[in-house]
Formats: sequence, structure tokens, C-alpha cells
Amino acid sequence: MQKGDIVSRLSHNQDIIFVIVDIKGEIAYLRGLYVRLMADSELTDLVPVDPAHLSRYTESKLEYEKNIIASYKKKIGHITGKILHLDSDPFYLTKCLNLYKALGIYAYGVEVNEQQMADQILGYIQKIRPNIIVFTGHDSYNKRGLDDLRNYKNTTNFIRAIIQVRSQYDLDDICIFAGACGSNAESLIAAGANFASSFDRKNIEAFDPAIVAIMVAITPFNQIVDVENIYNFSKMQRGSIGGIESYGKMRLLVR
Repeated sequence: MQKGDIVSRLSHNQDIIFVIVDIKGEIAYLRGLYVRLMADSELTDLVPVDPAHLSRYTESKLEYEKNIIASYKKKIGHITGKILHLDSDPFYLTKCLNLYKALGIYAYGVEVNEQQMADQILGYIQKIRPNIIVFTGHDSYNKRGLDDLRNYKNTTNFIRAIIQVRSQYDLDDICIFAGACGSNAESLIAAGANFASSFDRKNIEAFDPAIVAIMVAITPFNQIVDVENIYNFSKMQRGSIGGIESYGKMRLLVR
């Protein structure tokens, strides 16, 4: 095994395809190829992914991306919402920015560590003037108690960032999506997010935060964002992402 190899884990029934991003001793550090997940594993637990299986898997993901673009383009009106996307992982950030670009939706992406999001967000808001913000990256739940925020890797960091925004802007000024794999979605909503992951504490895919932001961006400002549509255009499990009733950010151009 070496850095850059495409692998899966025997102990997890080879359920997720990873790329090896680093190896230290007998431990490999992994990034999900399409699932927004970082992990580590003993080298002995890893097996190479069969090239034919990888090819089929990649083709299905590319087809999924094309379907998102085709479906959303039918819904785009005139002046869509403006997205500020903060992400701790440049790999997934690039994927989301490419999706926004393909749809012609204005989005400004910033690679920011979760711990630093709260300190930097107001400066970016003043610069970009967004009406939609995405706080995402990586999180995890250690299964030692759902309600104790100490059992989550980055949920408290997302909360701090949300609170900073809400100190200056209310729920209808800026729509916030916050969270990643395994985040405590309830606490993120309580802190002031409009939408959050993950209510079922499961993994989310690379595009999931962007899909929520896109749906907000193309929903008219006088209509409530339809959560059913979010699920219709994504592969996230129903019940993973949710939030509070929130208006869209699209406006028609009148002359």
C-alpha cells in the first residue's frame, strides 16, 4: 500500500471507497472518495479496490452529478442566492465549487479549519455579502451519548461559527447550513442554523451541503424551501438533513 492508492476496509465490509492520503508506520490515513469522511486504518485491514468496480462506481457518481445539474437547471430562475461556502477540506470544497459553477450559481469558497470558522466568518460576510452560508468539513460522533457535545469532534466549532453570524444577522437575512458527518444537528439548529446534518448521526456525501445551499439559492424569496426536493436531488438518507421552515433567496429580474 502507498499514498494515492484506492482502497476499502475489510472490517467495514468494504462499504466505502477511500484514497490513502498518508501512511505513518502501519497506519493509513484515508479520505472518502465521495463520502465526506476522514478515517484511519491499519494497513492490514485495507484491500485495493478492483479497477472494474471502481470504474462502475465512478461512472455512477458522475451520472449522479449530471442528474443534479440537469434537474436544478430546470428550476433556476433569474437572480439566485449568493453562497459563501466554508469547508475545512479542499478536496470536497473543490467538488462543491465545481457543482455551483456548473449551475451558474455565484459561490465563494474558503478553506478554513473548523476551529477557525467562528473567528473568520464575519470578515468574509462583510467582503462577500452572501445570503447563504455553508459551514462544513469533518465531524464525528463517538457513540458515547447523543446529548453530550463533548462526544462530537467539531459540532461545538460549528456552533461557535453559527452564533457569530446570528449575533449580526437573523434567520431571514442569511440562511445557514451547518454540519458534516455525524454532527449533532439538533444543537446546530438550536444555535441558529436553518439546516443541519446529521439527525441520524450518519455519514453525508460530498455534495450534500452544496445541494442544500443550491436549493435555497433557487427557491423564490417568498416560498419555503421544500425539504422533499432536497432529498429528491441527493443520495442522502431521508432523515439525515433537516431544519426549520426557511425562505429561499431567488428573486426575479423585473424591468
